[in-house]
Amino acid sequence: HDLLTVFLSVSAVDEGEPCGAPDLKNGYFLPVRESHPHGSHVTYSCDAGYKTTEEGWWATIICQDGVWYKKPECVVDTVCVLPVIPNGKFKQNLNGSLEINCNAGYSLNGQDNIVECHSGTWSAVPLCQKHPRACGEPPVVPNAVVTQTYQEVFAAYSKVEYQCRQGFLTEDRQSKKSAYCEGGNWAGIPRCTRAAEPTDTQTTFVSIDNCGEIPHVPNGLPEPQEQQRSLKYTCQNFYKLVGPDTVVCHRGGTWSEVPKCKEDFCLLDTTEYSDLINSGNTFIRNGGTEYPRCVDKWTLKNYAVVRCIDGNLSVSRCKYQYKHNLDG
Repeated sequence: HDLLTVFLSVSAVDEGEPCGAPDLKNGYFLPVRESHPHGSHVTYSCDAGYKTTEEGWWATIICQDGVWYKKPECVVDTVCVLPVIPNGKFKQNLNGSLEINCNAGYSLNGQDNIVECHSGTWSAVPLCQKHPRACGEPPVVPNAVVTQTYQEVFAAYSKVEYQCRQGFLTEDRQSKKSAYCEGGNWAGIPRCTRAAEPTDTQTTFVSIDNCGEIPHVPNGLPEPQEQQRSLKYTCQNFYKLVGPDTVVCHRGGTWSEVPKCKEDFCLLDTTEYSDLINSGNTFIRNGGTEYPRCVDKWTLKNYAVVRCIDGNLSVSRCKYQYKHNLDG
């Protein structure tokens, strides 16, 4: 009796609950039934003057255990259906236009990032493409793993950390080493070898006093670490560290790899843009956004949206819509 009860319960779960007739305003379904079994597909289309919220002029919904997926909907023809942005996302402005932003490692390559709705159709929706200076996945290193979540694309100047498996060390006799994305390629890829087999004669670190003058890094600040064992570099504001932040002195009297401090900003010179009010130079951190005032052509205040993307300025047209949340 118990076995029969278990069998019947499992069968009921496998079959799933049926769905009632779906509801749709300004449209119609086929086939028309009062009840649809679990797993049923029902197609719908919209009356004249309306369209589905999917890509085609018809769409399909599925009955899943008593619930319809997705919710059927018909909207007026002049409404623009929100698009899917591969490798990016969008923000909707107050005037209904969309502001496209790409994920890290992707860019619009000069395409306008503002998309507007005209009579139910979006103006050209830009594509987020892999940035020329971005990198693909870090290369495989035998006897090591990358200690962060997998990504297919990494933005320029990204850093990943390799960790050697137990019993193995990098060429600097460390268990970990960072690699950096530079110009579309990975730099500083480690080699992990058995700890008992040194790879060269400069694998032992000594006090930094043995290497003489501290390496100069333009726009960088070195700071000696505990017991003069190493130098730790940081960059000044608006600069980004590329390369290892820690530098050591090898027994042979030579420094390990020295990092660089690269510009991490864009310079907006308002004198180069006739539509902008001349306010001098503005430094915008990479990935940052500014809203400079435009020359007022109407009674409303006008603003442009200026972004610094991978060291390149993106300046939008002047529009009064951008004044919201800016005047305080």
